[in-house]
Amino acid sequence: MLLEQPLLPNSGDIALYFEVQTQKGLVCFPEFSKGSWCVFFAHPANFTSAWRMYSNFLAMKERWLHERNTKLLVLSNESIRQNDWSDIVRRYIGIFLKAPVIEDRDNQIATLYGMSSGRRITPPFHRLLYIIDPEGIIRQIVHRPLPSIQTALADLELELERLQGAAPAALPAQAQTMEQFLAISEQSDVREGYKPKPAYFLPGKINMN
Repeated sequence: MLLEQPLLPNSGDIALYFEVQTQKGLVCFPEFSKGSWCVFFAHPANFTSAWRMYSNFLAMKERWLHERNTKLLVLSNESIRQNDWSDIVRRYIGIFLKAPVIEDRDNQIATLYGMSSGRRITPPFHRLLYIIDPEGIIRQIVHRPLPSIQTALADLELELERLQGAAPAALPAQAQTMEQFLAISEQSDVREGYKPKPAYFLPGKINMN
């Protein structure tokens, strides 16, 4: 017996409405980002190390996104009270995530958007990220599989700049690879009293100053 698959939003559609409490308060979407662009992505689970890395890199881009009138919104299928991914990011790499993290343990929002919600991804739950414009229209959907994390983030930057009509930023002269570019281009919000531990990154890969 074939199960009926949910009708998922596509590029050009209005982002589907939901209302949810987060650690940053009530989020009514897509009103949450009305007047701004939004990058809405799934952080499947804390035990999926590759996706944690992807989430970490996106957290590092939060300031870059903010400078481009773009908000970040995170969907997680784990309890953020028991294993707060954003707290892990803060403690280990010194990134203070300002974006709301949605606790979607019953997968209702993941089902609504077809977003990845765990280690085993089954169709149609293969959408990892949405770019939504200031009018609440879906402009880009990122699907699985992704290339390398660095390439995925570089592609996201270029696509967002294209959608916003901005000229693409050039790599710094001292950056020979995208990995080096990510390391030298980000300025994390390290606060006094915290000493980041490079748990997921090799020493020297991230400039914490």
